[in-house]
Amino acid sequence: MRSGLAVSMQNTSLFASGLTDTEVDTVQASTGMALGHLPFRYLGVSLDSRKISLANCEPLIQQVKGRFNNWSVKSLSFAARLLLIKTVISGITNFWCSAFILPKACIVRINSLCSIFLWKGNLEGHNSARASWETIVLTKRQGCLGVKDMKTWNKACCLRLLWMLFFRQDSVWATWFKEVILKGSIHNYWTTTPKQSYSWFTNKLLKLKDSVFPLIKLRLEIGNTTRFWFENWTPFGSLYDYLRGCGTRLGIPLTAVVSSLHSDGAWRLLPTRTDRHLQLHCFLTTVQLTTNEDNYEWKIDGRTTTKLRTGEVYTYLSKERQDVLWHKAVWTSRGIPRHNFHTWLVVLDTLPTKDRLIRWGIQVDHRCLLCNSSPESRDYIFGECNFYRQLWSLAARRIPIAPSSSCLQTLDQMTSLPPSNSSRLLRLLVWQSTLHWTWNERNSRVHANAFRSVDSLFL
Repeated sequence: MRSGLAVSMQNTSLFASGLTDTEVDTVQASTGMALGHLPFRYLGVSLDSRKISLANCEPLIQQVKGRFNNWSVKSLSFAARLLLIKTVISGITNFWCSAFILPKACIVRINSLCSIFLWKGNLEGHNSARASWETIVLTKRQGCLGVKDMKTWNKACCLRLLWMLFFRQDSVWATWFKEVILKGSIHNYWTTTPKQSYSWFTNKLLKLKDSVFPLIKLRLEIGNTTRFWFENWTPFGSLYDYLRGCGTRLGIPLTAVVSSLHSDGAWRLLPTRTDRHLQLHCFLTTVQLTTNEDNYEWKIDGRTTTKLRTGEVYTYLSKERQDVLWHKAVWTSRGIPRHNFHTWLVVLDTLPTKDRLIRWGIQVDHRCLLCNSSPESRDYIFGECNFYRQLWSLAARRIPIAPSSSCLQTLDQMTSLPPSNSSRLLRLLVWQSTLHWTWNERNSRVHANAFRSVDSLFL
């Protein structure tokens, strides 16, 4: 009535749960609404009260396939395909990841489609990946391509819902969840267990306790709502887990709140029996209760913040792996994307050089096509090959830089260049261009039987 808008009963469906047929008929007769059935699509996604299945995700998979089939008619480089996966495909899947916990089969299927498209440019035939998808989803600093891992991203999006539950309690969904599932108190989240009567999605959110627990820190003030055993209010984490193997709970009930154990300025605890009990007692001597209300804080990577950034949560959930030293020499900020991608393949030694083809069981002449004198390999063609050395010497003389005759030594040389200056960027661009055009000439001789000299290629 306030908005002035009217509901179109003819275009509105009724979804009933827990009503008798008579009650449903009465509602239909009084409103004129049709009886709807689950699942149904809303804003492009399938809504259902049960666990989302692979069949429910078929519209998403078909949408991804449609994008790839449209792009396959274009002549795209590896770098261009990577960009489309990281932008358009990520945009399509983000909406679904924010709404559901996707089935593993759906995530595997989409990852497979992305991998085939990245390496082949179309969805036909088998996948001839040069790097596993588990490697591709690592960051560029870790030596890979930085494509988001859908499974981890989906989990990060679900943790956003839990963040809303604790820090945006004015949300209609958060209010409903707290009143119906948590029985009126947000503090009950840590002790509420999954039940068959709850929806599949609700049970999944309840099972994310261990993942979200380190991120939600409770600032202890008056202590009348803080669960002593189950909340993250001490440096030891959950005291229930911390003291689980100590043989005693110090006479404290599982439902106790912190303030119930403190009176007249002292803590009422049984004598210590183990080192962990002693550590807890020592910590409690530093705690002073106040008259303020207890409150939750979102703490990630040691920083307390009032805002949630899904990207930060994704990074937090991702597997830790040491950064590689050469990532800045490969992924230059103002470099040529196809040259960056090719250099990455060179560094990982995943180009289809003849030594690799022979290991795969393909019968080919082992000699290098550029100099026709030695067996072709990554280290040879981009290091000892006379054609490459002449081309690199011409280019290095212009920069200037002392050329090395070893592929790995040149990589170390590029990695150790002084940071953040125009001279460094120029040298990296020239080095990557030399790698790219050397490989381009090699492929021209293989597939087109076209030969160019070092001088013509350099010009």
